[in-house]
Formats: sequence, structure tokens, C-alpha cells
Amino acid sequence: MLLYIGPGLGVGTIVLVLVVLALIVFSLGYVLWVPLKRFFSTRQKP
Repeated sequence: MLLYIGPGLGVGTIVLVLVVLALIVFSLGYVLWVPLKRFFSTRQKP
């Protein structure tokens, strides 16, 4: 028995994968940004 899923499941899967990848990229960026910000803010104070 063949079941037709339709284009909605494919689009939803692509969006879900893109959201997960964006979450990973933003979390890595945040993990790297906070120590760099802290380092440069403490370095500029006299």
C-alpha cells in the first residue's frame, strides 16, 4: 500500500533541519562571543 505524504512533509523537514543548524551555529557563536567580549572589555580599562 502506497501512502502519499505530499510536499508538506518535505518542506517541514527542510525547515526543521535549517532551524537546528541555525541553533547550532548561533550557540557556537555565543559561546565564542562571550569570552572574547569579556577579554576585550577588561583589557581596555586603565
